Amino acid sequence: MSMRQRQAYRPPPTTLADGRYQVGEVIGAGGMATVYRVFDHHERVDRAAKILKEAAAHRTKTRSRFLTEARTMANLNHPHIVSIYDVGDEDDYYYFVMELAEGGALSQVMRRLGSLPARTALRYAFEALSGLEHAHRAGVVHRDVKPHNILLTADDAVRLTDFGIARILSDASAMRITGTGDMLGTLAYMAPEQRLDPRKVGPQADLYSVGALLYLAITGRRPIELGMGKLDEAIFERLPEPVRPVVRRATAHRAEDRYPTAREMAGEVAMAMSTVDPTLDVAYLMDVFDEDEDTVLAVRDTLPTEDA
Repeated sequence: MSMRQRQAYRPPPTTLADGRYQVGEVIGAGGMATVYRVFDHHERVDRAAKILKEAAAHRTKTRSRFLTEARTMANLNHPHIVSIYDVGDEDDYYYFVMELAEGGALSQVMRRLGSLPARTALRYAFEALSGLEHAHRAGVVHRDVKPHNILLTADDAVRLTDFGIARILSDASAMRITGTGDMLGTLAYMAPEQRLDPRKVGPQADLYSVGALLYLAITGRRPIELGMGKLDEAIFERLPEPVRPVVRRATAHRAEDRYPTAREMAGEVAMAMSTVDPTLDVAYLMDVFDEDEDTVLAVRDTLPTEDA
């Protein structure tokens, strides 16, 4: 569709699902979709609704990813994965309604407070790994684990979100939306093999991302260099001693050198959490970073024949 053929801007709907959800303020925004606080009149509770932007909805591939995200999350029932309650479209605006995480995204917390106490960062990593273990057992690889996609509830519990570029290991037809040459994910948290071919990554790519996230959360430094084949010990100096082997193994250059499962990595994270000095609380300012600018989602309207 050319620029001249595009319709004039229309504001998103004020209600969804025949008036069930009252759309409120914006609580998050990305290049393709916006997240709103909504009030569920049936359940009398606040929820969050992710609404695909009108321009993005015209792209077959983008719309497919959006609907795949909703279906994938709806099928993953786990305490550390955001729950999906409703999916639909309203006047050509596609949306899904999900659990509202009042604590916001981890990225927002770190931008505001800086780096996290080691025990807090380890607990977040443990809970994220718990959700990933469930997803991996269901044949789903997230492929974009990062602070922006770690939400926190009002009682500070982790909820994994944004499965929009997840890979479904057992269903070739459902995920034929990644073309050769597409780069999917966020570079700073992306495993080396994912940069080469996102269509063929396995669960170890997610474990790499959790290790990179853990490094960032504790040190305040971008973890972009962790994927290199050889690393200087100075890179790990800001990490407490018990955490260093966890991050080193999780972010090993070769997937086969990482933890075999999220469950095994979670066990090592729990061990580090129990041995790290509880009085150690060194605060570092965060490096300036903008995850959205590092995310590349190549969108094509023709679907390739190869598996995603």
